[in-house]
Amino acid sequence: MLAGKLYDPATAVAKSTAALLAMTALDTVNLRLSFTVPSNGRVMVRMASVVSGGTVFPQVLLGVLEGATVRGRIAPTQVVGGTALATTFLGLDALFVVTGLTPAVALNWDAAYGVETLAATSNLRYGGPNNAVANDAWGGFAFEVWDA
Repeated sequence: MLAGKLYDPATAVAKSTAALLAMTALDTVNLRLSFTVPSNGRVMVRMASVVSGGTVFPQVLLGVLEGATVRGRIAPTQVVGGTALATTFLGLDALFVVTGLTPAVALNWDAAYGVETLAATSNLRYGGPNNAVANDAWGGFAFEVWDA
């Protein structure tokens, strides 16, 4: 692993899926990774999170931005964790390879998402308190960069 983090803030974060959205950084402070490109010029990116809040789920892309430049994006694998209810977690897992990078260059990449098909009541979610209240926590947003 070249860089990685599991960002799980105590306050829940909800990123809207109610409108179409070009790739947008999720959090340029807490979901930014710094790494040096390996000698082969290739890296593998893994991201994981959830969508929740509606009985219809949006179609999103997860990817990485270097400044305003999209370096990679993919439609994540989506897994419904039960019956499609407003409280159901739709697990998102993205895995993709970025090639053609210049070896030994230091980069800063931001985790990003885009909305291709909207779902007005759903949100991309992460974080939340550690308590005994139902449906107010979604776990961390995983963001990893690996030598491919």
